[in-house]
Amino acid sequence: MHEIITLQLGHQANYLGTHFWNTQESYFTYTEDATPSPIDHDVHFRPGIGVGGVETYTPRTLIYDLKGGFGSMRKINALYDQMEETVGGIPQGLWDRGTTIQRETPIEPIEYQKNLEAGLPAPELDTPSVRYWSDFNRVYYHPRSSIQISEYELDSKVMPLKGFGLGKALFHDLHMEHDLIDRDFRLFAEECDQMQGIQIMTSTDDAWGGFASEYVAALRDEYSKASIVTWGLEGRDKVPREQEIKRTVDLAYSLSGIVPLTSLYIPLRSPPPQIAHYLTMDNSSKWHVSGLLSVALETCILPTRIRDSDSSGRLGSLGDMAALLNVSGSQKITNLTMSIHDMEEKKSDGTPLPPASSSPRDSASKIELSWDSSNTRVRGKKTDGDGHVFAEAEVMRGFDEKQVMEETAAASRTVGLAHDRRDAILGSYLTQFTYPIIDSFPAIFSSRVLDRSVLDRPCVGRITTKLTTSSKTISRLKNVKDLVSRIVGVDEREALLNDLGEFAEAYEEGYNSGSDDDDD
Repeated sequence: MHEIITLQLGHQANYLGTHFWNTQESYFTYTEDATPSPIDHDVHFRPGIGVGGVETYTPRTLIYDLKGGFGSMRKINALYDQMEETVGGIPQGLWDRGTTIQRETPIEPIEYQKNLEAGLPAPELDTPSVRYWSDFNRVYYHPRSSIQISEYELDSKVMPLKGFGLGKALFHDLHMEHDLIDRDFRLFAEECDQMQGIQIMTSTDDAWGGFASEYVAALRDEYSKASIVTWGLEGRDKVPREQEIKRTVDLAYSLSGIVPLTSLYIPLRSPPPQIAHYLTMDNSSKWHVSGLLSVALETCILPTRIRDSDSSGRLGSLGDMAALLNVSGSQKITNLTMSIHDMEEKKSDGTPLPPASSSPRDSASKIELSWDSSNTRVRGKKTDGDGHVFAEAEVMRGFDEKQVMEETAAASRTVGLAHDRRDAILGSYLTQFTYPIIDSFPAIFSSRVLDRSVLDRPCVGRITTKLTTSSKTISRLKNVKDLVSRIVGVDEREALLNDLGEFAEAYEEGYNSGSDDDDD
């Protein structure tokens, strides 16, 4: 068993995490005659004992959020809720005199959650009804998974949690008082037979970046050899220039603190810069945007929990992925792209419509989910696409293996491997296992990409994700570095510039762009 422990730091990360856990829960089979799931549930779920000795199976995750961020979700859920003897609704103990109870007005669950609790068919969700990430949650968590940070309140106007420094100070205060690794993380780590690694979901251009950088440092001190994969969420929505500058500075501090200590750092920018033909999205909805990101995240790490691990080759664990993508030992930042391909549809007369993107390596519908490859500059030369590719981990789901092999062989005979990929280290994983669309997922996908022929619910038929280590990373790092050089004070500027410069140099080493010019 190779377990993965997940940390979700902040409200934005919890939207992403909720989609991820809902999808994992949908892979469970509950009937004796059902086909066994290809997913090894022990990787992400832990066994336990609930109230009355009932066996439980809950996610291996820690969920941090501010006061009010959990919405209507209870810390003690139905799996662990011990009914107490009450008189007039008041718990009775040794104290037999009158008591006065003061409670804050609870957040009322939406109809979707009420029906789930009652075991009734869940109504269709829409954007206005989703107020918090807990509104579309379908999973029971262990009580020790949910950690509310009561020092700050979500969306507070009086004392908001803003800025890298404030997040860093918050971690220090909590860690000094409680030792968060010992109180929160160690329980889950000690339950593992052989921990595969840790994945962290966090926003990195706000206060949670400071919190995450200190958390990663504490984890690295305790678990020096563990594989740590960090998903860094960055906002891409339009904000005033002052706020955009503040975001970029916070991102610089986060990169400086997280990248040296993590095994892989994958930026996730939302919403995506372009809308593909198969998407109908509300970019202002965290529910929509996090849903799209979760499809890519869940797919690209699918080999880490699939049962037929022998066929997953070099992508079988978080450590395998990190080793493949980090070619030089200092190329820890990798970029994520996703393509969703059309399924065959029929015209009104019954004849098939040609799919717009049926090939697994067709890039027409590719979505950049990390740092854009457009306008990439390497040593003074503008490049297109991914620039120079050092390594790439590709996952294809929903495709026929024979079709993929034939198309790959044909492409190699016709055009060969592109010049910028000729020396790249490539890893790939292929499975016919599709991505299920469950009732908690927003209706953002066109019917052209959905497959309704296999299960009793629609699936996204064909998905390709790529984690790529390439020279296009330099452009973003140098843009951040340029802003830091003009904005950050002298006391901290030099250390930040050195760190960002070292990160960028790792993607220039051994790559000759054909120009001696430098854009520094």
